[in-house]
Amino acid sequence: MANSRDFTGKNRKFTGTKGIVPPKGTTGERVGSESGELRFNTTTELMEYYDGTTWKPIDAPPTITNITTSDTVGTSTVFNADGSTLFTITINGGNFSIGATVKFIGNTGTEYTAGNITRVSASQITCKTTSSMGTTDDPYDVKVTNTSGLSATLDDAFSYNSAPVFVNATQTFTAFIGDVVTGSTINVSATDAESNTITYSIAAGSLPSGLTISSSTGYITGTVGGSAGDFPFVVRASTTEGTVDRQYSITTKALPSGGTITTSGNTKIHSFTTSGSFVNPKNNLVTSYLVVAGGGGGGNSSNVCGGGGAGGMRTGSLTISNGTKTVTVGAGGAKGALGLNSVYDSITSLGGGHGGGEGSGGQSGGSGGGGTYLNNGGAGTVGQGNNGGNGGQVGNIHPAGGGGGAGSAGATGVNGSAAAGAGGAGAANSLSGSSVTYAGGAGGGAWTGSSQASAGGSGGGGNGGYHSGDGSSTAGTDGLGGGGGGGWNSGQSKSGGSGVVIITYDVTTI
Repeated sequence: MANSRDFTGKNRKFTGTKGIVPPKGTTGERVGSESGELRFNTTTELMEYYDGTTWKPIDAPPTITNITTSDTVGTSTVFNADGSTLFTITINGGNFSIGATVKFIGNTGTEYTAGNITRVSASQITCKTTSSMGTTDDPYDVKVTNTSGLSATLDDAFSYNSAPVFVNATQTFTAFIGDVVTGSTINVSATDAESNTITYSIAAGSLPSGLTISSSTGYITGTVGGSAGDFPFVVRASTTEGTVDRQYSITTKALPSGGTITTSGNTKIHSFTTSGSFVNPKNNLVTSYLVVAGGGGGGNSSNVCGGGGAGGMRTGSLTISNGTKTVTVGAGGAKGALGLNSVYDSITSLGGGHGGGEGSGGQSGGSGGGGTYLNNGGAGTVGQGNNGGNGGQVGNIHPAGGGGGAGSAGATGVNGSAAAGAGGAGAANSLSGSSVTYAGGAGGGAWTGSSQASAGGSGGGGNGGYHSGDGSSTAGTDGLGGGGGGGWNSGQSKSGGSGVVIITYDVTTI
């Protein structure tokens, strides 16, 4: 029998335009008995030859033109790295063989085998990324390898985009009803590693009445309204490449009301310069207080008058029950009259004693009024103020004593001299948020000229007047509880200044 491979008697030249049809069959139908055998493998769709040991494919390398992705948030080459999504990648190109494999090669050289590889056609393959991939190995190459071993690589084919990262962890913020929230006090912002623009919104829940979130900064601002309660909400931080949500909450609380309210750090400051009410919603609230009474007036006499004593000054800590507390701010006393008391709950500061008149001593009070005509100054109250200065005598001239202050006693009218006594110094206190000196005593009146007149003490004490200087004495300062200046007669004496009540507390204890 003639050898089936013998072309004897046949056309010995491959001529014409029609292709030669070689033997073909599946991989399972291979015989491979002699080296050099040539066939078309219908399983791999490749020509192959037998080298005497194994069948080897005959192939051209694949090509990759581009990739696309199923990522609906990002773009075709930037994926949202949210830590859970596996992206389907479509590889477009040519000469992709049956059984071709796909690998993703990270920037560090680490190779990741693609999942779910499907050869759609010789020009398209679909596959999936793996959960171990992320931003740390950006960017990624795509490598397609045919079964022949020939491959193609698309460099820097895609990268991962980091989702925004919130600045603050999940937490509950506290806001107080009536407060104005500004700046970054309530900060629910995020950062983005790729510097993509972030837009903020409330994805679930709601903010307290009066508060809104800035879509550009992630700061929550406004004036807190409504009633006390807890307000959970979800903030969404979105970029064109990724979105992330985080739960937060704001608890609103009712604060005490009354007076003029200011804030210093965590401290609320309620200042009363007129009588009113301090309304406290919390039981056993620990407060700090400053209570200054009205200053006493200068003496009322046809002759030289003593300086008025400062209103009593008390400061300390007081725990109060919930409810409405009456706050009384004492007025300054008119000439010849005591200052009025100031009261906060169980704390009372006594009004200042008025200055003495002809033949009489100063009156007692929070701080005592100054005496005149060899009479003593009034006594101050322990823990609130000091004594007024005694009066003196020079012939028919009766230099008056100065009123006492919260910091020191009033000075004595100098016996043997025409000089009146100066008012006692007040005392400094920072409960208002800055250091202020309160409760200064007033200077006593002098019979002779300005050189013998006396100055009021620091803290609002009025100056004493003198014989030829009509109107030279001055009143005590309102809001400081200073004593009223003594004049050279009743017509020149002045009234004391009104007091003040300041109440503070730490908002973190509400």
